[in-house]
Amino acid sequence: MIAVRRTYTPQPGGGGGLLKYLKDVGKETAGAGFPSLSIYRRVLGPHGTVVTEQRWPSIAAYEESREQVRATVAITEIFSRIYPLLASTHVTEVYEDVD
Repeated sequence: MIAVRRTYTPQPGGGGGLLKYLKDVGKETAGAGFPSLSIYRRVLGPHGTVVTEQRWPSIAAYEESREQVRATVAITEIFSRIYPLLASTHVTEVYEDVD
C-alpha cells in the first residue's frame, strides 16, 4: 500500500477557491472509480496550503492510473481552474506503508 500526497499552495486570496475545486476533484475521482481523496487544510505554516492524500495498492497501480486520470475530462477541467490559483506547481510525494 502507498499513500500519494500532494501539497498545493495558493496565491494569496486563492485558498477558498482551491479548497472548493479540490473537493470537486475528490468527487470526480471517486465517481471515475479511483481511490477516494482525503483533503486536509494546513493549520500552521504557509497560509491556505491544502494537502490531498490517496491510498493506492501499489506504485504500479498508481502509475497505471496516470493516463486514465489525464483522459478523464471532468478531472482535467477542474485542474485547469486550479493551476491559475497556485503560487507554484503542486508537490507530489509518495509514501510506502511499512505495516
